[in-house]
Amino acid sequence: MGRRYTEEERREALKLAEEIGGAAAARRLGIKEDTLYGWRSRQKEQQAALEEAIAGRSEAYLLAENARLQAQLKQAQQDVEILQEALGFFVKRRKP
Repeated sequence: MGRRYTEEERREALKLAEEIGGAAAARRLGIKEDTLYGWRSRQKEQQAALEEAIAGRSEAYLLAENARLQAQLKQAQQDVEILQEALGFFVKRRKP
């Protein structure tokens, strides 16, 4: 298995590749060109998915949606806590 790179290392390698080219960056950093090009491909896919997800939506809409989702997550976490407490209560009651 090859070396694992951190997200920061990948970002820096991709930044260097933009400046001096993929092959030169790979040689300078001592990584395989295929690895670097794979990172670049994934980065482009992620960027395209992000752009598709926010296409035509205003910043205000995205902020409001984020707030709504945070509230929904908070409610779900509270529901889980209530269910865990109830489960603990019923487990204690079943013990002889």
